[in-house]
Amino acid sequence: MRDLRWTWFLPVLFIAGCEPFDPWFEYPSNDPRFQFIGRMDHRSAEGPISAFPGTTVRFRCDCTGVDIAFADLADGGKEHTNYVNVIVDGVTEAKVELTKDARLLRGARNLKKGEHIVELVKRTESYTGNMQFIGVSLQGTLLEPPPRPELRMEFIGDSITCGYGNEVRIYAPTNSEPNTGYFSKNQDISQAYGAILARKLNAEAFQSCVSGRGIYRNIDGKVDEAYPTLYDRIYPNEGWPLWDFSHFTPHIIVINLGNNDFNVLDETKLPTSPPPEEFKAAYAAFVRRLRGYYPEAKIICSIGPMMNDNFPSGREHWTKMKEYVSAMVKSVRAEGDTNVYYFAYTPVMSDPYGDDWHPTIEVHQSMAKEMEAFLRKIGAIRG
Repeated sequence: MRDLRWTWFLPVLFIAGCEPFDPWFEYPSNDPRFQFIGRMDHRSAEGPISAFPGTTVRFRCDCTGVDIAFADLADGGKEHTNYVNVIVDGVTEAKVELTKDARLLRGARNLKKGEHIVELVKRTESYTGNMQFIGVSLQGTLLEPPPRPELRMEFIGDSITCGYGNEVRIYAPTNSEPNTGYFSKNQDISQAYGAILARKLNAEAFQSCVSGRGIYRNIDGKVDEAYPTLYDRIYPNEGWPLWDFSHFTPHIIVINLGNNDFNVLDETKLPTSPPPEEFKAAYAAFVRRLRGYYPEAKIICSIGPMMNDNFPSGREHWTKMKEYVSAMVKSVRAEGDTNVYYFAYTPVMSDPYGDDWHPTIEVHQSMAKEMEAFLRKIGAIRG
């Protein structure tokens, strides 16, 4: 790894004088002691590139400080600047805004002496842009990697699963409307329901989510670019390279798709429901496809909390969504796949909201609790 620290390390030594000072050591991205979680492109010698949120670099160190080197390959600005969480022993110690150049960035400092498990997590979704891991600098030493968790979970979905806007709390209409637009700094997939649940269960979480996508059609009405068309990609908007499914085999898959299918606007600017048979057929085909990749996984077809029958008035989207998905699951189970399940989260009926009416962190926490209880009910997890 090219010299990232020396431009400011010498002044620190000068200020420190004769005081005790633990040295810093640099480790490039190709050090075999790094573990990588999620869909990444490892073809570059500089380091792996990722687009999906939740992609993680995990390692173990005997250290009191962790600085990180990433290159932000996004365009910049409020929508296209990537952020990374530095999570130490399960606690987020730093939220780091990336820069276009691959310089070293301040991460977590003044950690307790001893061994730590560190995770560097891409908080932001693929719409923000790609980022590249270059390496780390440790005030201490890199150790052999920690054992991987026994339980593996995959969370497939749209903006809800990505944690869109979950760091803000907007009270509507008293303060401001939640129609804010997207701000990458307000998104933290580490505080979305999937990551919360995985931490609770000591599971490895694999996040596969893209905002605006549906199971049959996207929020813009396009049918040929719905989520199943990009599921096998490393970059959602690029057809190559493709993901190798042998790299991660989940025990549990939680799908949270369909909200955008019911959000295509008509000429009156109100959301419409998708054609029921086409919706159910597309969903069933995707479930069968997942079963081909993962023969033993339990697949949960869930309905997110952003829909209810209050809006749009009279169209009963929440009721229709439950009918469509539950009927689809019933048909798949009738074919002999009894490891497919239906689940509906409790709808959000009042403020506060995140950006653009999305769930807050508190709602994500409730979602994690609801899903945990359901997984225990069906025997997917024990203990």
